[in-house]
Amino acid sequence: MSSTNGGNYILKYARDERVKYISHLDFMRLFHRTIRRTGMNFLFSQGFNPHPLMTVAQPLSVGVTSDCEYMKVGFDCDLSEQEIVDTINKALPPGYKILAAKRVEGKEIDLTKLDRAVYTVELEYEGSVDIDAFLANKELIVPKKTKSGVKDSDIRPYVYWIEKISEQDGILILKMCVAVGSVYNLKPQTVIDAMVKYLPDFKAGFMNVHRNSMMIGDKEVL
Repeated sequence: MSSTNGGNYILKYARDERVKYISHLDFMRLFHRTIRRTGMNFLFSQGFNPHPLMTVAQPLSVGVTSDCEYMKVGFDCDLSEQEIVDTINKALPPGYKILAAKRVEGKEIDLTKLDRAVYTVELEYEGSVDIDAFLANKELIVPKKTKSGVKDSDIRPYVYWIEKISEQDGILILKMCVAVGSVYNLKPQTVIDAMVKYLPDFKAGFMNVHRNSMMIGDKEVL
C-alpha cells in the first residue's frame, strides 16, 4: 500500500495470558508509552484540553484474554497499514500484539455498532450440563451489575447460542455467542451463573475466558 499523510485507523489486537490482569486504564497508559517509543505521533483533539484521538471498543474485563480487540486511533504519520502494524508490534511489551490495521475515512467501520461476541469458556465443573435444556428456558433471570446497582435481568434474549466443545475429567469447554456493546453487554460469567441457577445438577468452579471474535451482526470488523 502506498504511504499516507496520517489519519484514523482501526487496529485489531490480541491480549494473552501474560497481560490479562492489566486494567483498561493501565493498557491505555501502556499504549501511549508504546507509541512514544515508536517515534510515531498521535493526532490530537481540538479545544482547550487536547488529547490523543484514541478509543477502545468494548474494553475487556480483567482476567479475560482475546484475539479480537479493536481501537480507533489517529496517527500523524506517512506509514502504510502494514508498517503501522510492524512498528507498533516492535515496541509493544510481550502479551500484546497488533493483528491488523485499516485506515478509515469516515464511519465505514463504526465500532459503536459492535453488538455480539464469541467466547470460549473453560471451567471446572461438577454434575451434568444439558445445554439444550438450559436454552429451552424462555427466561433466564439473574442478578446483573448496572450503573445504578445490582438488578435482576432476563439475559435469555442476549444469549444467541452455546456449543459444548468437550467435557472430561471435570473440565467443561463451551463456546458461546452473546450480546456485547452499549445496548446490552453480557459477560460469560453471568451466563455460567445462570446455568448454575437453572441446571439443578450443574456446579461451576474456576474458569478461563477467551474472546474469539466481535461482530456487527454476523460480520467481523477486520
